[in-house]
Amino acid sequence: MSLDNISGVIRKIDYTLTDEEIDIWCEICRNAVQNEKYDFGLFSKDVYSQSGKKRIIYSYSKLSVENMLSHYLKRQLDKAFHIKYASRSRIINLLFNTLVATKDMNDFVIVRADFKSFFDSVKSEYVYQKYILPSVIKREDKQLLEKYVEKFKYCYAGLCLSNGMTEIVCKDFDNVLRARLSEYGVFFYERYVDDMLIMFNNYISEAKVKSIINDTITEVFGSCPVRLNNRPGKFSYISRRSLTQSQSFNFLGYEFFITKTVNGSELIGFEYGISEKKRAKYSNMIERAFINYKTTGNEELFRQQLKIFSSRVVIARQIVGSSFDWLTKGVIANYNELQHVCDYLNPDTKDFLENLYYQLLRKYNLKRPCFLPKRSSCEETIYNLYSNMKRNRTLLFEESIGIPKEVVLEWIYKIDPGYSSHGKDYYRIVVEYLEMIKIN
Repeated sequence: MSLDNISGVIRKIDYTLTDEEIDIWCEICRNAVQNEKYDFGLFSKDVYSQSGKKRIIYSYSKLSVENMLSHYLKRQLDKAFHIKYASRSRIINLLFNTLVATKDMNDFVIVRADFKSFFDSVKSEYVYQKYILPSVIKREDKQLLEKYVEKFKYCYAGLCLSNGMTEIVCKDFDNVLRARLSEYGVFFYERYVDDMLIMFNNYISEAKVKSIINDTITEVFGSCPVRLNNRPGKFSYISRRSLTQSQSFNFLGYEFFITKTVNGSELIGFEYGISEKKRAKYSNMIERAFINYKTTGNEELFRQQLKIFSSRVVIARQIVGSSFDWLTKGVIANYNELQHVCDYLNPDTKDFLENLYYQLLRKYNLKRPCFLPKRSSCEETIYNLYSNMKRNRTLLFEESIGIPKEVVLEWIYKIDPGYSSHGKDYYRIVVEYLEMIKIN
């Protein structure tokens, strides 16, 4: 079996492998398929708790034949079905630029919706039979996919093939739903995995929207137990006609507040923020640094942690030749659009960005370290989320145009004087540095 271009797949799985090692893995994968020496049932399951809800995440060992074959098959699906995965940053940028247009509309409706337990609801066999089997994918790859599907009743979260298989059926869902809603004046429709946001420039009732979405789910997902999530916050309906003083919806970690004031004429306004759930997530992560500082008194580690936490962290990972993957991390990176609306931040988000560090100092009865300015100070500082968000302050980890290797090592030695960089390239040193800082 040829397993076309599996070498490129393996390189993306682990960029540290040499060309010789990749060749060896290619041969191992081909022999495994030829001799049926693979088992898609060799997965692990990890349970994660988030907001009181337990989630099971499936995975394969990184350097396993099963993981490599899964990524290979996903690439075949992506090519055959022309899958283009949604970009969160593109959607959010478009949303910010579009939302303000609604204030001048005579009528509008905003609907935020998602599916309930999505990955545990899409049957892998259903996707395989309806979409993959009739496709142009090679017979040998279909046989591999059939073996994979036998091991998984649903497209479980964590598996790379789940992303590809669910996206195949969701593309169909998008097309059918758009067609059914077109007569109601849809001017914005975006879906990110299982999260949807739809905006209309005409009135449509909440009951009608739900009915159309539910009918589309039934038609497209067939025997799969996919359902609309009706929990508060998961489904939001806002109509200009029934707009109260303030209503909100959250989407992809952002929260949007729409206000109506009547002062001679009706005025629509907006506030923007980070959702409560995401603020809690980052607060808990940052709080661990304060707990560690309280326990160890290591001010240098604490200083570097707050510097990293407060910045937009960008990491360049060279894949092959001059090709790079650009990874971004941190609050500032994930909520980059807020820098353009600083005057319209929701009070809870502004308080979180400006005062979180001071609140945690008080919570743990810690003396303010000298590098952190007084709370009352108007000084711009690198140790503050709000200050850095306004300036879009970035720490760029790229050897030729970003932070030099010598500087990264200097930071490391201040934390761990015994650190050895022998035989390690720039990217590996950066990864180990961020692990010291505990940036996930």
